[in-house]
Amino acid sequence: MTMMCCHLQRNSFQSVKQRTVRTVMGVKRPLYGKLGRFLTTMLGALLLGTSLTASAKPTDITDAEMAMLPRYCPDTMGFKYGDAYTNTSPNAAKWVGMMGQGFWTMHHHCWGLIEFHRAERGNLPAVQKQGLLESALGNFRYVVNKTPSDFILLPEVLTWIGRTELLLKRPRNAADAFDRARKLKLDYWPAYSHWAEFLIGAGKRAEAKELVKTGLEYSPTARVLLEQYRVLGGKVSEIVPKKVAPAPEPNPGPAGTESAELKDKQATNSADVKPTDPSK
Repeated sequence: MTMMCCHLQRNSFQSVKQRTVRTVMGVKRPLYGKLGRFLTTMLGALLLGTSLTASAKPTDITDAEMAMLPRYCPDTMGFKYGDAYTNTSPNAAKWVGMMGQGFWTMHHHCWGLIEFHRAERGNLPAVQKQGLLESALGNFRYVVNKTPSDFILLPEVLTWIGRTELLLKRPRNAADAFDRARKLKLDYWPAYSHWAEFLIGAGKRAEAKELVKTGLEYSPTARVLLEQYRVLGGKVSEIVPKKVAPAPEPNPGPAGTESAELKDKQATNSADVKPTDPSK
């Protein structure tokens, strides 16, 4: 009888142990809820050479990946050139004239973009995808933390933070990032469209429609917002445009023409939104 009890207790213990252990990349980890997920993420990041904070630039960057980046990226630190004092890009003065000193942080944004796009590939293991996204998030946040609140590209960087948080399934964090981007630049339409796309997918059509309408009031010619408003049953005639005070331009270059180019680039960098039509 005693031997039978011991046998049952041992089996019971082994059963519980089996239920509380999972294998991640060949390593057994206990399942402790949020702690287990955190340890899993940390393990994956360490094994894959990624970081959960701003990290070194991605390795093996291809020409195709460089072609997807904003035009200023090759002139930032860490690609072909150095900083403001050593091996400085011949184009650096132009970009500093357009962005201010925040330009010297933008290599982190460019690295984050590469990691973001790599994470979007459908054939990556989940743990590797999460490691890339967390690393991209750290690079985007580096720019936010190291630049002033009036940095011209801050709305764009915050929008990329929102998009990354969505892929990490953290919609509350994403909502905060998109909201901050919109408050900094009322007519920055990607900050409206990406969050509206999430709301549409979540079945919150009324909330999405109101948000898109607000975006169109400040950016009435934004084609993505116009298409989203159509999908949501809105009529363009309902939109009453509002004026937005132009933001001051930091140290414009001698020709005075590059700032407009940068603003256009700022909008198109986050423009790859494809409105979802629920009727299809």
